[in-house]
Amino acid sequence: MMKPAGSRSVTTRWILLAGGGLLLFQLKMASAPGSAQDPGVRPGDADAGNSVAGLTPMQAEYFAAGLDDFNESESVAEGLGPRMNLDSCGGCHSQPAAGGSSPAVNPQFAFATQDGGRDQVPPFIQQNGPVREARFINNSDGTLDGGVHALFTISGRPGAAGCSLTQPDFAGEVA
Repeated sequence: MMKPAGSRSVTTRWILLAGGGLLLFQLKMASAPGSAQDPGVRPGDADAGNSVAGLTPMQAEYFAAGLDDFNESESVAEGLGPRMNLDSCGGCHSQPAAGGSSPAVNPQFAFATQDGGRDQVPPFIQQNGPVREARFINNSDGTLDGGVHALFTISGRPGAAGCSLTQPDFAGEVA
């Protein structure tokens, strides 16, 4: 079947990371006719982290309170855990400002053992790489999973006395 001139097509790519079926990502990419070109860095100031224009004073107050909460690091006493990917939303979404994407230095790398944490850095987390989460293709019983699995636990951290949770064996899943 021929596509009309100028139409877009959608390509689905499945990417398997860490071998052995540990992580599976599905990317859907729309492509226009011709070759794509990176437009480069956008000029001007970044707009990430700002509220939308036209908020009422009450809405602006709610936005400011939400932004503070977004950037606040949580502790076990404040409700962190028992499993998590980091201790704040803003830690993962800080570039170029709050609400953006991964920072240049991945905070998950240091978080594994921060404040007495006893977790290992999974093999797909790099100090100068993007913040990541894990999704498993299958559960341990072989049924389909696909859900997000937290990388770290509260074990060893202040306020988690007696907690002996173990993180998933990411390295053991690699073939």
